[in-house]
Parts: sequence; C-alpha cells; structure tokens
Amino acid sequence: MWIKPKMTEAAGSRCIALAGLLVIAGALLCARPAMAQDVKSYTRATFDQWLAKYKDAKPDFKVGDVLTAKDLERMRPFIFPGYLEQLNFPEFKAPIAAPVDHTPRQDYMACTEKYQSQVKLLPDHTVGNYVCGQPFPNASVKESDPDAGWKAVWNYEYRWQSFGFSCMAPATWDRSGGSHDIPTWELPPTDWMNSAGWTESGVNPRLPSAEVMKLIYGGGGNFQRTLDAFYRKVFYTHLAMLENHTLPVPNAAAFEFKEFTGFYSPFDIRGTAFIIYRYADPHREDDGWAYIPNLRRVRRISAEVKSDSLLGTDHTLEDFYSFSGRELEWHWRFLGWKDQLAVVDSVHAYTYLYGPNGIIPNDTWTMRRFAIEERTPLSERHPYKSVVEDWDSQNYDAWLMEAFDHKDKLWKVWEFQKKWSESFDKDDWMYPINKGVFTTEFQSVQVLDVQNDRGTIWIVPGGFPNLKGPEAEKLYDINKLEEIHR
Repeated sequence: MWIKPKMTEAAGSRCIALAGLLVIAGALLCARPAMAQDVKSYTRATFDQWLAKYKDAKPDFKVGDVLTAKDLERMRPFIFPGYLEQLNFPEFKAPIAAPVDHTPRQDYMACTEKYQSQVKLLPDHTVGNYVCGQPFPNASVKESDPDAGWKAVWNYEYRWQSFGFSCMAPATWDRSGGSHDIPTWELPPTDWMNSAGWTESGVNPRLPSAEVMKLIYGGGGNFQRTLDAFYRKVFYTHLAMLENHTLPVPNAAAFEFKEFTGFYSPFDIRGTAFIIYRYADPHREDDGWAYIPNLRRVRRISAEVKSDSLLGTDHTLEDFYSFSGRELEWHWRFLGWKDQLAVVDSVHAYTYLYGPNGIIPNDTWTMRRFAIEERTPLSERHPYKSVVEDWDSQNYDAWLMEAFDHKDKLWKVWEFQKKWSESFDKDDWMYPINKGVFTTEFQSVQVLDVQNDRGTIWIVPGGFPNLKGPEAEKLYDINKLEEIHR
C-alpha cells in the first residue's frame, strides 16, 4: 500500500515553485512549433486541413535564404504535416536553392509530342493507344475531373526512367534516441553488378571513405542493424529511345518491367532474393518469387507478402519508388497541385543525414510544384487505409509520402531524396550511369514509423545503365535465385 508522505513547509514551497515553472514551460511549448512527439496524434484529417489551408500558399523566403528550426512556421505551408515536425532540432538548416529543370530526356519528350494526343483513359481505368512518353498532359490533371487521379497515376507509372535503375541498397534499422556506430557496407556480388551493365558502362563501384560515411550517417539515433542489398529494374516496353519501343529479347512485349532485389549481408540473410514480373497487361497479376536461404527453396510471393514488412524494415515491396504495386488494386484521387519544399537536387554524391535520430537530409532545399495524389486499397486486408503522396510536375518522380492506418492515424512518412543525373562529378563512380540520362537519381529513402518511434534508412547509390539487348535478361532467371548461399 502506498502511503502519501507528509509534506513539509519547505517542500511545499518547492512544489509551488516547480508548478510555476511547469506552467511557464507549458506556455513556451505552446508558442513553439509542434514537436515530433505530437505527430502520433495526427490523423488523415490533419493532412486534409493542412492542404485546405495552405493549398495556394506562396513563400515569404527566396533563393539564397537559409532557414532554420526557428523558421518552421514559415516552412509549414510547404511540407507535409508529420514530416515538418521532424526538422525541429537546433542544428537544422535549409539553404534555399533555385530549382533545377527536371525535363526528361529529349527522346521521351519527342514520344510525348508524337503520341500523347491519341492516348485515352478507358472505362476500366486503363490506358488505350499508349506507345511511349507521358500519357496525359498536366493540363488535363485537375480536381474538377473525377478521372484526374487515374491520369496522374499512369503519368507516374510511365515516367521517364531510361532502361531502368540499379543500385546498392544498404538498409539500416533506426530506433529513436541514443547514438550509433557508423554502419559498414559491402560491395554487391560481382555477378550481380556485371549483370546490371555496370562494367559495360564503365562503372567502377567503390565504397565511400570513412569521412563520407560519417556524413551519410550523421546525427543521433540507435542503429540496430544494416542489411546490404542490390536492386535492379529493367523495362521491356514503352521505351522511347528504341525505334520499336520494345527491348530486343524474346517475349519482351509481354512485360512492362522485371525487378530483382537481393540481400548479401549480414550472414543470416545472405542469399535472400526476390524477383517480380510486371506484365504489359495491367489486368494480369504480377508474378513474384523469393528465395529464402533457411528453406533452401524458391517460393512464389502472394499479394499479401508484397504489402508486408520487407525483412523487418519499415518498407514493403509495394513501397518502392513511393508506389510499385498494381494500379488497378487501388482507387486513385487527385487532390491538387501544390508548391512545396523538397530535397530532390542534392549537392552531394550521397545522402548526408543528421538530426536527433540521424534521418533528416543535410542538404539544399528547393521550391517545386507537385501533384498530390491519394490512393486507397480495394482490399480491406491491406495494412494501409489510405496513402497520400507527392509527384513532381515535370517528371512525376516522388518526394514525400504518408500512410494512414485503419484508425486514420498517421503511421508512416517516407522521404524520397533525389539527385539530378547531370549534376554528378566525373570523379563520382556513379557518373557513367547517370550522365546524359536527364532524370532524378534515387539517392535515398528515409522511412519514419511515427507510431513506434522507429525508421529505416535506405541509401541507394546507383543509376541508369544503358542495357539494350539480351544482357538485360540476366538476374531474372528464377532457377538462378539460389546462386548465393550462406
């Protein structure tokens, strides 16, 4: 039984003084921008209220200004609620730079000009008469059109990505608070890198120096584990740069793309690999396979697996790029165009991070215009009730994304950091597979689980290798998923 102690007069005075200090502290907290811990109470209504209030907001800052944590209220109209609050730490700085022109490469733009006028949105929400380029003009993506959400998502699906993307992809489990050792990386297996065309493209991949690794993994946070992965995606159809717009390999016309994700470190997950086939027919379900070393066998992947956590990270196979699922398994709604602050023109070869949990980009910010899109799953079994995301108005590449659970609470926030392909230095090993592509290179993904004070940091250095023939088929042979063993 707990017995209340007798309070002395001196103790009573101290308590009164402490109470007064708490009142003052509370008033000061109310006067400051919302803190990160307040985000747990955010709901979908929080986002909708933010969008309604700030939809047409214009900044009172300009290129050359450097914003700090004291300027969060000035930044609030231009950053999703839930992510803005993560920037509230003393060291935060946001140098404002001029936006870079993100117009895709000329062959993609020529395809758009030649074929866009013939593209139609069909009654089943698929696209008809599509060949290559951007299917629908931005002027047709407007809130008054109930089909605008579908037009936007097909623009996203068929955005310019050359022949496809390949990268190293170390994923670090980040837990709130504390400090961390700098993770270590390993280079991917040589066969994987060669199959991605890195050798033919003149790429000599190398690990960052110790000094650069400290900048990549700056700030605080409790880093529990790092998984080394290699990722590769190849497109088979709608290729603007080829005369017949189809990869010259057998049965290429049946596919839109194929993906490979393989893990090679640490020891307990070495050899785990996934292959996804996306078919050209949007009604046809994906085929997917996984090799799990503990089982020593290849297994098919169900739709449920694609929406589950990927090897304990805060990411799913559907979350790649912001969305890599099948469009017809969701309902799409366009919420409007909006000017926003973003880190999509990094000045570094790698993402540099800082902040109390080591998950915020330490880079320049630019004002850009984005399409805000909502997707809601048709399946009630899906873990997300709704998702809102940003797509750049020039190339439909992603910036921010937020997922809400079935109680409408904010669950996860993604930040997809980019670097313009033409801004790599010749000394950067990624230069040969980015120069001349004219797109934004996927530099990193930071996923925040705001309900559970955790996150995952994906650093994804790589680029867009120039694969034109049968060599593109390597890595997608299901019978070779067992090539790496423990």
